[in-house]
Amino acid sequence: MLRHSFVSGAIAATAIAISAPAIAQDATALATQVVDLMSPPAQAKAQLDAQMKEVRNGNAIRAQLSQAPRFKQEAAKNQPAFNSAIARIGAMQADALGPIRAEMLAASRQEAIAAYASTFNVGELNDLIAFYKSPTGQKMLASQGQINMQVSKAMATKFAPRVQAAEKAVAPKIEAELKKLFPPQAPPAK
Repeated sequence: MLRHSFVSGAIAATAIAISAPAIAQDATALATQVVDLMSPPAQAKAQLDAQMKEVRNGNAIRAQLSQAPRFKQEAAKNQPAFNSAIARIGAMQADALGPIRAEMLAASRQEAIAAYASTFNVGELNDLIAFYKSPTGQKMLASQGQINMQVSKAMATKFAPRVQAAEKAVAPKIEAELKKLFPPQAPPAK
């Protein structure tokens, strides 16, 4: 009886040891399916490419600088030179950031797979896959971008006037602090 118990325990332990990697492998494979359903790799790459195109066009730096009155003044003085500089800056940013963002995209996908695999068990991952493949899951995936834009638009409409008023109210204080950092230069001696 003791020997039978020992043998049964050894067989069970061996079965668990053998099946644990298989379960982990299954969880990773299933988590990969979940991540791919939620964010298809081709779609994620296309989004990244579109973002990097905006950076390369200078739209990212232009948006950052558009809030600075001094840059607006400088742009107004010589719009062609300003646009040329913005294009060069955008290209520099895209060249510097593009490879990092591509690497980040791949790394974030792997992190998401690992997170899903460690958070959900095999049954739950199968449930997620079934949901995302269902008509409701497909509708949710297809609608998520529109829903996010709708929420962003509502927040901008609701809060933009207050944000602009707050920025306008603090602008003189910020300008005073900047003047401390960049005091006016004395005119050159003749």
